[in-house]
Amino acid sequence: MGEKLGTEISKIDVLILEDHQVTLDGLRLGLSQEPDINIVGAAANSDEGLKLAKELSPHIILLDLHLPGQLGPKTMVKEFCELSSSRVLIFSGESRLAFIQAVLALGVYGYLLKSEGLARIADAIGQVAAGKRPILSASLTSGDTKLTKSEQEVLKMLARGMKYQDMAEERLTSPATVRKQCELLLLKLGLKTREELIAWAVQNGYANLDSAT
Repeated sequence: MGEKLGTEISKIDVLILEDHQVTLDGLRLGLSQEPDINIVGAAANSDEGLKLAKELSPHIILLDLHLPGQLGPKTMVKEFCELSSSRVLIFSGESRLAFIQAVLALGVYGYLLKSEGLARIADAIGQVAAGKRPILSASLTSGDTKLTKSEQEVLKMLARGMKYQDMAEERLTSPATVRKQCELLLLKLGLKTREELIAWAVQNGYANLDSAT
């Protein structure tokens, strides 16, 4: 929409993608008061967000990882990172380092936690616009890769060779939800494909765990 990054620009065009309305309103209102930031649009789901990003070509996309829409988190991040005119800055509540490292490996410029204030977010946007990376929240100094009970259940089903439809029926949910859960596991574990996830589950003993584990 504006001049390309790397040249002198009067304002940084920012697109905000956030599904929590109060957070979205706060970001839009607060960042619009920054003299060097221009909010060009906002969306609450990944499908509309990707459409706007292609139409508006913002300098920076401030992206929540867990947006409703057709795309799982990993695919969504990759799609946005492939837009040559924009740089992606993640804004998320997920603080586990293994997860964050996997997201950074997809090509994002930075990762901010939702506990950050507006001043820090504005500063990070400026740093990303200047080409600095990775830009991280200062509190990201520790973390773990512990899996939740729900994630372990998904891994056990994958290790047993179950398909998404069968997993969805057993978990009383939809195949799309199961697919998104698997994509989140790919991000957290730093893996690339469903086949790698199945192999990881088998190698780490999930095929042998009983349902009471």
